[in-house]
Amino acid sequence: MSMLFTKKGEADFLQLLIKSAENALLTAQTFRTAMMGDKPLSDFFDVIKDLEHTGDHITHEIFKGLNKVFITPLDREDILELASKLDDVTDGIEATMARFDYLNITRVDNVMKEFSAVIVDSCQHILDAFKLLPKKKYMQITEHTVQINSLENDGDRLMREGIRQIFLAKKDPYEDFNLKEMYERLEQTTDACEDVANILESVVLRYS
Repeated sequence: MSMLFTKKGEADFLQLLIKSAENALLTAQTFRTAMMGDKPLSDFFDVIKDLEHTGDHITHEIFKGLNKVFITPLDREDILELASKLDDVTDGIEATMARFDYLNITRVDNVMKEFSAVIVDSCQHILDAFKLLPKKKYMQITEHTVQINSLENDGDRLMREGIRQIFLAKKDPYEDFNLKEMYERLEQTTDACEDVANILESVVLRYS
């Protein structure tokens, strides 16, 4: 994957952010498909790992480009934080998928399925918001950040409900511990989506 450039030969950071958001959404959608149980979970380990590597490469391209230019479409710090936090979203999805492997979790429950839907919706709103950045439609971005914040609240609720069910129906302690870790990692991924939204809100305040 090569860096995107403008006619002046400068890295097109906003388009790179959009590509990163597209990759995050594809990762979330793939995770959602895995959670719905049509194929074995093992079929998705390498696919999601490859998507995570793609996200890392885009983030590296952004960081490398920022070291070469003086003029950027947004504050340099905003671009860095947006790229980094969005990379955390993709990393969080991959880390969750990896837990099915090394924690030997073989079943998907309703909490995981609902989490996967929340993450897909969050990534869709992130992508939609990023597409508004080149158009400088800053106020419309807030419509998406509000939805991301609401979805993060759904993630908090799902984690609490999942952990409550663990303690109400205690089974094998190792299985219970693994499920708790899984729910917490999923909630951290929705937190990362909210982090992206918070940075976007600060951009809106500065530029609108």
